[in-house]
Amino acid sequence: MGEPAEDLGYATDLEVIERLVPLSGQSLIDVGCGDGALARVLVERGATVLGVEADPIRAEANCAAPTAERVTLVEGVAQALPVADGSVDGVIFSKSLHHVPEADMAQALVEARRALRPETGYLYVFEPMVDGPFSDLLRPFHDETDARRAAREAMRDLVPRLFAAEREVRYTITAEFDNFEALVSRMVGHTYNEYQRQDIETDAVRSRFETGRDGDIFRFDQPMRGNLFQTDAAVVRV
Repeated sequence: MGEPAEDLGYATDLEVIERLVPLSGQSLIDVGCGDGALARVLVERGATVLGVEADPIRAEANCAAPTAERVTLVEGVAQALPVADGSVDGVIFSKSLHHVPEADMAQALVEARRALRPETGYLYVFEPMVDGPFSDLLRPFHDETDARRAAREAMRDLVPRLFAAEREVRYTITAEFDNFEALVSRMVGHTYNEYQRQDIETDAVRSRFETGRDGDIFRFDQPMRGNLFQTDAAVVRV
């Protein structure tokens, strides 16, 4: 938000996280953890992870799932993390800050800062940008433009007062589908939205889907932005 963003090209979310911050031996919170997939991968890299999920149905399913060493998945909200002050190394919002109610986004960032170790903690927020082929594909039924901008504004307005250092990167991920049915399957049947097949199976979405055809596969790039905020500049990786 201050210095120009670094462009890391095509990369996965995990590749970028590994490039920016240490993981082995770290105590982390994955805010908006969904089904815990990222949390489990971070554990494979040596971290201990608390996954916090606001959706009660998803959280209940997480609690019923088999447990794994160094992963704890709980129901909770970003603006009230269930940890003591200064007790974790890192807080990660994995495409989730824009899902926090707009009125609570500032409190969610303050809460992340409260949870972090005062000299060595980091907050990492990665979000889809509002443009790009994949966002354009979903926009007729899943337009998150306003929510993503609100999350960006919350960081811009508050984070410089909370953290000592910042690093911003941009990169591109790619969504791939074998066919239109694969897109429908990805977007319906979730507890955190109410989309039905008829919301997606429209002429507008089908025509946009065809623009991604690449032989037998349909590919859509999604530009991403990652913002790393740190309680002390000494933690920055290059």
